[in-house]
Amino acid sequence: MKKNYLLGLIVVGLISLIVYSTYAMFTASVETNDIVSLSASTLPTESEIVEYERLTIKSKEKKVIEYTVNNNTDNSLYYGVWYEMINPSSINDDIVIGKSEDTTSDTLGQLTRGSNAKVLFVIENKTDSNIVVNVGVGYSKTSSLNLPTNRNLITEVYKSGFNLTIDKFEELGVSVNSGNPDFNQVATTDEGIFAAEDDLGTSYYFRGASANNYVKFAGYYWRIIRINGDDTIRMIYDGTNAHANGEASEDRQVGITAFNINSDYNAYFGYMYGSPESNTYEGTHANINDSTVKVAIDNWYKVNIVDKDYSQYVADAIYCNDRSLSTGTGIGRDHTNYQSFDRIARRTPILKCIQINDKFSISSSLGNGNLTYPVGLITADEVSFAGGRSDMSNSLYYLYSGTRYYTMTPMTCYDQYYYSELLIWVVEDNTYAYNGSLFAEYVNSSYGLRPVISLKSDTLFTGNGTMSSPFEIVS
Repeated sequence: MKKNYLLGLIVVGLISLIVYSTYAMFTASVETNDIVSLSASTLPTESEIVEYERLTIKSKEKKVIEYTVNNNTDNSLYYGVWYEMINPSSINDDIVIGKSEDTTSDTLGQLTRGSNAKVLFVIENKTDSNIVVNVGVGYSKTSSLNLPTNRNLITEVYKSGFNLTIDKFEELGVSVNSGNPDFNQVATTDEGIFAAEDDLGTSYYFRGASANNYVKFAGYYWRIIRINGDDTIRMIYDGTNAHANGEASEDRQVGITAFNINSDYNAYFGYMYGSPESNTYEGTHANINDSTVKVAIDNWYKVNIVDKDYSQYVADAIYCNDRSLSTGTGIGRDHTNYQSFDRIARRTPILKCIQINDKFSISSSLGNGNLTYPVGLITADEVSFAGGRSDMSNSLYYLYSGTRYYTMTPMTCYDQYYYSELLIWVVEDNTYAYNGSLFAEYVNSSYGLRPVISLKSDTLFTGNGTMSSPFEIVS
């Protein structure tokens, strides 16, 4: 836009008043929380952009700017506050530009003759380098502002908060360990965070009596299991109230049900399953029919997440129903040990799901694409990573609830003469000596349900993850 040099340069004290066109003029001084006044003096024939000087926002700096936009013409005007990225050339997740929740006027609006609008907006630079941004105001006789493609109206509300990254947990004093823990031992103290590979990259999991993995979401409390390899946040239901590590409470589950009401064929190990009497592995474990537990979990999710408008925060994820074989065929009533039988016994848990058919997800690009909703159950391997193990009590780690609840990990189908029994991994209650341990139970028994979901990686939070100040979503 050409500057109209006929108006000249007027200096008033220490404030420079620069006239950029016959249509608009403004004063400018750039400081954090500075007040800037911009005035339209002549009615534009079309949209008119008033340029504001270039801003440099330092690394890790948040700048709050107040515009007072004045209409000094004899007619009503529309205005819009805009930004233009200079360096970098486009905005990213670590650069946040938005109107302040405290602004008294919108960043896009109409001014009657002689009126003004006080607009507050925020630029936050979370990157490790300085950024350069142009900001300004466009004026128009109509509500349509014809801005160039590289200039963007500031319409989103700035939300203060932070992403749950490993760096954030380190800021909170949670240790991120190298190497692997001793899976031969249970974890009864807060051992911090460890890393392991999952299907999407490097996952960071909490182990032991974790103190900083509390989340309050959708009116319920949850405990973070791990940060998935795609930076989404996997967590398990933990009740309508916050519960301390070691506390036994039925509130920490959403109900009880069988995993499957039938238990005489290998097929019924499936979160979804095929034909029980099929003579092929593929037919037996095809994902056609919903298990009893999936129906219950889906119903809970629909009522408590979808119907209450929280699903916008939940990410698609992989929930592993690992039906890969160790011995046997996995067909009909054949005596079969699944691979978790060996992993749990040998203390060698994994976060990768071996077979695509067992990777339950919404999207077929992520997993099998067979889920109705992005929700599942914890795996026996995740329990091991968290600090539990088979045949050893642990009532102090964060997954202990005092109730017996299902994982989605099959263990063994064994023959009982004319019928078979299916054993699946559960986390034990206080009935036996091995409370809080991984234990094998029948799939047709009624045990607790603790839904597992993953929150999107760009979710903003407040809080510090403790029981008294859990992470809460900035909505």
